[in-house]
Amino acid sequence: MHTFWKTSVNLIDTKQRLTTRGWNHYRDDDFRDFRYLSPKIQVDHTHLTDAQLLSKCFHIISSPSRCIDLAKGILKARQTLIGHGKWRSRSSSNKMTEAFDRPIFVWEPVPPSCVPEELSNILAALEFVDVISPNHHELAALYHKEDQTSSLPSELESIELQVNNLLSSGFKNRAGTAVAVRRGERGCYVAWNREQTEDIGYMWYPAYHRPLGETCQDERETFTQKVLDPTGGGNAFLGGFCIGLLGETKIERANFQLGAIYGSVAASFAIEQLGMPSLSQAENGEDLWNEESVMDRIRKFRANLEKL
Repeated sequence: MHTFWKTSVNLIDTKQRLTTRGWNHYRDDDFRDFRYLSPKIQVDHTHLTDAQLLSKCFHIISSPSRCIDLAKGILKARQTLIGHGKWRSRSSSNKMTEAFDRPIFVWEPVPPSCVPEELSNILAALEFVDVISPNHHELAALYHKEDQTSSLPSELESIELQVNNLLSSGFKNRAGTAVAVRRGERGCYVAWNREQTEDIGYMWYPAYHRPLGETCQDERETFTQKVLDPTGGGNAFLGGFCIGLLGETKIERANFQLGAIYGSVAASFAIEQLGMPSLSQAENGEDLWNEESVMDRIRKFRANLEKL
């Protein structure tokens, strides 16, 4: 499979344990419950090949303390590679050298960490990453208080307030940092600390496959339900998000808007079937996912955003 998808993989044979298995449960309100059915193996920087250690972006799924350990471990291992001459650094004349040589860390906190008792640890871990991405249920659980009343703001207003707190109290308004809240079929909310200014940028993005109730009237006549299985949609979103962060040109970095677009499109392919999307090639050599051009879908999504 990894050869078919042109990706790298490091296979670690551990015959003394069962294959990691998990259980997913989806409620009608889009809430997902998950638990492991077998012992899991925790991967850290020592399991990565040299090529993997030199990646430009890392997606971490962990608790706050483990997130800190992973980020520190990866950075230390990369420095070791530099010391051993296995790193080809960019020219010192390039002003972006320091920024590009440090990888981007995108952190997805595990659900058990998204509780009020862990908020201080969540904020502390943000010093070591560039992006945090909980889903909307996890974000609400992180800031939940028992004395909530009906006078509280709406869900969207709550998300904005909570995200602003993460940007200021956690990232401490550090430029080039962001919060990406995943909202399932309702899309995502991305807010970021701007470069060279003290304000934030933000935008609500719809999902590529919107539910019927959120489509335009002229689209409803031709509406077809393409979502078959939402499992993996969030992971696919963050994979595409990471690619978007690296930009479409060599001088771009931390392009959060492009990350949201790429992430939304990546997720749209992941949820159209059970398992992985099909991969084929067009006559011109372009990769096709589920018989559709990825770039065509990106252009279509961008065009739809301009209409909002």
